[in-house]
Amino acid sequence: MKLQKSEVECSIVILSFNTKDITDNSLEAVKKSKDYFRGKDGGGVEVIVVENGSNDGSASMIRSKHPWVDLIDLKENTGFAKGNNIGMKASAGKYILLLNSDAFLEKDTLLNALSYMNVHSDCDVLGCKLTYEDGQFQPSAGYLPTPVNVFYWMLMLDKVPILRNIIHPFHPNNESFFRSDRSVGWITGAFMLLKRKVFEETGGFDEHYFMYTEEVEWCKRIKDAGFNVVFTPSFEIIHKKFASSNYDIKKPIISETKGMLYFFKKHYPGYIWFVRLSLFLGYGIRVIAFLFLNSREKAKAYSSMLKDGIWKKLE
Repeated sequence: MKLQKSEVECSIVILSFNTKDITDNSLEAVKKSKDYFRGKDGGGVEVIVVENGSNDGSASMIRSKHPWVDLIDLKENTGFAKGNNIGMKASAGKYILLLNSDAFLEKDTLLNALSYMNVHSDCDVLGCKLTYEDGQFQPSAGYLPTPVNVFYWMLMLDKVPILRNIIHPFHPNNESFFRSDRSVGWITGAFMLLKRKVFEETGGFDEHYFMYTEEVEWCKRIKDAGFNVVFTPSFEIIHKKFASSNYDIKKPIISETKGMLYFFKKHYPGYIWFVRLSLFLGYGIRVIAFLFLNSREKAKAYSSMLKDGIWKKLE
């Protein structure tokens, strides 16, 4: 039985694109977690799946196997930013959880996450520990990008232990960073729990983005609006990552490059030349490194961006 809007404590928004079997499994985990939360807390949870124009039968599967889901069936792939905005606009919860279709909640995840938000009133946006299926740690938060820390990131200087606390890395990959609760600049959109007022006051994702880096840009505006973004390792979920069909290593590199350049054009317009130069140097280093490691596809992807992707005029 579906909830009345007034009963909804938390709205879970899941974007689905050509991940039918994985989405099916993810929804099974979501149902267990929401039912457990309802039994322990009494709060209602609605689940909204935005079906982003898949051609693998995802929408039919959701209708037949998960009738408790509110399905928004789009006829084209609108991208991560717009698709999630559509889902958030349709939601009714006091809290909104953005969850990737390839992310898997534990039974007590919702109870732990919402309890954390209720206890820590200064937390407006919450991210948690992510692992791969094999249990390996997955970085999921960091400091907001600046011209300086992107330069260090591209030259891989953010990996030097003695420099980490000085640099405030955009992409920290040392596990020690993720061992305690902390305010951060951004968290991944794979699991992003926020108070409704955050969405209402900041407007959600910038729909100029199609995919990649959109959560970083939104977190920048969230922080600028005075909200607190927090990472906690007190609970964790599994995130498969790159689960959508027809995965191509070049796509995330191209999309992240475009996303980074757009971010700096929007927030640091006077430094866009420096960021382009940093990316040029960093991608050159990566081409050489991946050729040395015999990862030719990655080397080819970065090489293609060196030729013209970094220098293209921004829209």
